[in-house]
Amino acid sequence: MCEVLIERLDHFGRGIGYINKKIVFVNNALPNELVKINIIAEHSKYYVGQVEKYLNKSTHRLKAKCPYYHICGGCNLQHLSYEDTILFKKNKIENIFARANLNLPNMEIIKNESPYFYRNKLSVQIVDSQVGFYEENSHKLVAISNCLLAKKSIQDFLKNVWKLNIQNGSLTIRSNYNDELLIVINTKDNVTFEPNLFPNCKIVGVILNNRTIYGTSYFYERIDDFLFKVSYDAFFQVNPYVTKHLFSLLKQYITTTGNVLDLYSGVGTLGIIAAQKAHHVYSIEIIKNAILDNLENKKLNKCYNVDAFLGSAEKILNKISLEFETIIIDPPRKGLDQQALNIILNSQAKQIIYISCDPMTLVRDLKKLTLKYNLEKYYLLDMFSYTYHVESFCLLKLK
Repeated sequence: MCEVLIERLDHFGRGIGYINKKIVFVNNALPNELVKINIIAEHSKYYVGQVEKYLNKSTHRLKAKCPYYHICGGCNLQHLSYEDTILFKKNKIENIFARANLNLPNMEIIKNESPYFYRNKLSVQIVDSQVGFYEENSHKLVAISNCLLAKKSIQDFLKNVWKLNIQNGSLTIRSNYNDELLIVINTKDNVTFEPNLFPNCKIVGVILNNRTIYGTSYFYERIDDFLFKVSYDAFFQVNPYVTKHLFSLLKQYITTTGNVLDLYSGVGTLGIIAAQKAHHVYSIEIIKNAILDNLENKKLNKCYNVDAFLGSAEKILNKISLEFETIIIDPPRKGLDQQALNIILNSQAKQIIYISCDPMTLVRDLKKLTLKYNLEKYYLLDMFSYTYHVESFCLLKLK
């Protein structure tokens, strides 16, 4: 064991210190804390340490509410107050933009009105009949009976997962505005689902190895006055509280009546919001179930000025050959693919709305986009409270 003074936090919420001028990353350690650690991994340029004892604790340290916090790895910041987690994320974004030599407009922060019990989707592992999460960077299971970030309807089901008699596999629980549940199971075990085993849970569908064995393979989610069909394998934002604010921003910045291109459109949520003001919205997505949901969602919300297309953006845009005033992009964590980047840079769209869940790939893409566009607005949305993850909303205008 050795003593280390923690100097600052990295982008993952880990404490950073030095041992003989070599950097060491330490989970659950805060700036100005003196900690006694064990080295659990050694690499050529850095160590990874684990706290064995706090010799001097930070005045910002709080006791985490979650009993699994110190071993689970699902959250990273529960030892801080909510306000301190926001400050951490603000500093993180400022640092990432500065390192990329990108100008960051005045940052506006949208907080989560429910920092606990907000997640509408939770995925767990089942190993030897125990339910839990894998410990960070390992396949060692941390058995749990609840998760304080998940909606209470998800927690109620989680406590009774054992009734499914699954020995080994994985499970995803999705919950909507009405606390209805979709249960997605992947296992080689024989599973027979009986709804009467879960009398206090409103289960609308159970999908076993991509086959529906009970109810439906989808449910409906409501955000404000909008209703969306969401299939079990389709993307939908995990935080309905912050998603409302995301929709409000979108409505605020779709101010013209021109055409809108919605790339990575998923089930069509952003395109449907944009359609309230746009002349016409063209949504493009490569996942079939998401497009089928999109087609139903535009009917549910009476958005007859939305067209949804299945396939690659390049092929579809070659066929429709239109000019777009606004392009909306909400890519996966890996950011924009080269095809999407080329489409945007070759367009004459007056504005780009870029929504991102990974600031590192965001700034990588912005460095290319800002050759042609000015970054005028930046919003930090706390979509993933008590984790190091950040949701960004960027508005870019054609130079």
